[in-house]
Amino acid sequence: SLSYDVFDTKPNSANPTHGNTLEPSKQLEGEDITLVEPSVKNQEQQPTSAKFEFETCAATCERFTEELADRCANDPKLDVKFFYDTRVKGVSTAQGGQRRIVTHIQTNRGVIDVNDAQVLIAAGAWTPHIADMMDLYAPVYPLKGYAMSISAKEALASNKLLKPSDLPTRIVCDKYMFTSRLGDEIRVTSIGEFNSWSTSPTARVENEFRKEAVRQFPLLEFFIKSAKVKCGHRPYVSDGILLLGRVEEFDNLLVSCGPGSNGWKLAMGSGSIVEMLVSGKTEDEISVELGFDVRSFSPAGRVVESPIFAKLCRARWGVRNEHEIDVFEQKKEIL
Repeated sequence: SLSYDVFDTKPNSANPTHGNTLEPSKQLEGEDITLVEPSVKNQEQQPTSAKFEFETCAATCERFTEELADRCANDPKLDVKFFYDTRVKGVSTAQGGQRRIVTHIQTNRGVIDVNDAQVLIAAGAWTPHIADMMDLYAPVYPLKGYAMSISAKEALASNKLLKPSDLPTRIVCDKYMFTSRLGDEIRVTSIGEFNSWSTSPTARVENEFRKEAVRQFPLLEFFIKSAKVKCGHRPYVSDGILLLGRVEEFDNLLVSCGPGSNGWKLAMGSGSIVEMLVSGKTEDEISVELGFDVRSFSPAGRVVESPIFAKLCRARWGVRNEHEIDVFEQKKEIL
């Protein structure tokens, strides 16, 4: 991974982009940068200082998730069932002692009886929609990211003037763009905007995204301008800290969400903590076992009961919980 400030003209800069990383790294200056990543030579504005994370590797969350799901579904030792193309339309709760419990989940494909199960909200940027159905406020916001993919083989085959050294060979990032190389795929990404839960590119932002991608890799201009741009949501938590743990207003509800651009990298560790909580371990016991205070991620005081605000949000977002759906259906029958 090579990170740098695009317009850094000061030699020996001690603060290239992503300077807060704990990955093993070393500082590069001048021509040493292009020795590590020759494709940078093609940029009009040459970086003078960069951080080289020599043990960082590229990965793809899409392939990882698909492979993980396949193994979970097909491993005879695991009891995992996935419901695809299933949308949560309502959540039923009941008073269970001092706290509420989730009893049923209404979906577009029927009702799921929770019975004595534990329920985990791990819905990324859609977490607040599901929480709202239970009169909960979750401080998660959909930060829309922009991405495109280019085939290295196709680029080299269609332009005989291009050399393999003209293409990025590793993760290359600066203030504005993040480009990764994994086999044949050259993936260019950038955080774009807050635009509700829309996953369609905004023309102005898309144009700027392509412009910055061309600036980083000018020899790929044709492919950058013709590549399809896809948008997805990064679950941006208001304070930048994971929402991970039990929701204190419920006996059987947990949440795991965010933060933003590194959520999937933390997924395995988050899953381990959730598994420990579900198995009955306390936060204190988990903290001792893992060597850090897991309570620092607790949703307590952040995911809160807020019936009036949740109702306003549901009205604004067009989200209805189970009771509101029933009332709506009854009114339709009367009409």
